[in-house]
Amino acid sequence: MYAAPSISETLFPRAAAYRRQQPAEAVCETAGRWFPYTERHLHALWFDERLRPQNLKTSHGEPVAVENPGRWNLEAGPDFSGAVLLIGREKRRVAGDAEIHIFPNGWKSHGHANDPRYSGVRFHITWFSGKIDESLFPPGTVHIPLADVCAADLESLDLSAYPYHEPHAAAEFPLSRKSPDAISRILEGAGEERLRQKTLRMAWLIRQRGEAQALYEETAAALGYKHNKTPFRKLAQSLPLEALAQYGDDWKPVYAVLLGISGLLPKQPGSGWPQASKTELRSLWDCWWREQHKWEEIAPLHKNEWRLAGVRPLNHPVRRLAALSQWVASGTFQGRARSPNAPPVLISVEGRTARRAVPTQFTKCFWSTHTGWSGKEKPAELVGADRLHAIELNVFVPCRLAKGDGSVLRNLPVEPLNSVIRETAYTLFGPDHSPKLYRTAFARQGLIQIFNDFILTGRLTEFWQTDKEVIA
Repeated sequence: MYAAPSISETLFPRAAAYRRQQPAEAVCETAGRWFPYTERHLHALWFDERLRPQNLKTSHGEPVAVENPGRWNLEAGPDFSGAVLLIGREKRRVAGDAEIHIFPNGWKSHGHANDPRYSGVRFHITWFSGKIDESLFPPGTVHIPLADVCAADLESLDLSAYPYHEPHAAAEFPLSRKSPDAISRILEGAGEERLRQKTLRMAWLIRQRGEAQALYEETAAALGYKHNKTPFRKLAQSLPLEALAQYGDDWKPVYAVLLGISGLLPKQPGSGWPQASKTELRSLWDCWWREQHKWEEIAPLHKNEWRLAGVRPLNHPVRRLAALSQWVASGTFQGRARSPNAPPVLISVEGRTARRAVPTQFTKCFWSTHTGWSGKEKPAELVGADRLHAIELNVFVPCRLAKGDGSVLRNLPVEPLNSVIRETAYTLFGPDHSPKLYRTAFARQGLIQIFNDFILTGRLTEFWQTDKEVIA
């Protein structure tokens, strides 16, 4: 399940130099085993009670109950200090620091065995299980593997929502005095590494799910933005493409089924709904009633699984499911086009117009003229240009690269400016820098990668003080 995927490194010639800058904790492959996430994902999993598995066991099979996961340490030393766990059926109370690695040999490879700062570690938490040399650990260390008991959707974690180390003012904007050419080499290399990692993960998903299902699930998750990724992905896994193929190119029953299983189909119209909304809801219920018996074995999602508070009407999951339904019915994820002779799709983002692989022409429907159930008629796109842009960049481009199609790199979509890009640019270049430093697609991807690798982990100093090949 975790065998390392294979992609052509020639697609990313500048990524290797950036990888030499990354901290040891970023390594996610050993002995052919590969992990598509980072140690910070595991830190969040351990820290967040909503995500942490309830049926934890030690490497010897003893049950584990977490009384206190410890304090998230943002400085040097163990990842969590002062953790308290109850071990075994007799619930032995054990207190101490906790260190987290992807692989059991991370303790040795990261040099903790001879580091006195780790002498208080009592819990070694890893994703994978494996052979352990107890002589390298403090006496009585408890080893806890997570892979076999974790059901959390790590892909949907917003890592910036958890504690992270704010860059010190003393950093003095480390790249502010670098030449534009040097900055370009740094950012473009980091951007290639980010795209390489996306491609590796997509190749892994394709091998597990098949290309069409992987595209379908990842597109669904992308339609959920960061707050509803998990229920969107869960819905796509519950209702796979193969099962929905029975409806052919008729998107309306696909939509009714997705709504019915999602738990988002209103049971009755609101008192202030216009007649058009009531008619649409009745049509959906008529369809769902006819189809419901076919899906009795599928457990529906609960409405509470969706985060709807504060969601803009144009971003509401009910609208997004209409777009997903049309893509399913049109064969988008299998590579079929509804109209082979249609002109190329154009998307304009930040004043730039380019050909795009993601279909943007939707069949006219209720949601083409309504922003919500209770709203008045108003023209409304099912999916906005920025979201289509993100879906192409994060889903369809990595899929093509995973198949070895490097031509997509010649017209790579440019990530719209966001808070992560702006924060990282300010941290690296200072307040008076020119945005031209990161106007290319790879440069913006590079800023996001640097944020994840060095700013979130509090290791920004390591970034510009190590490998001179990249920083010079």
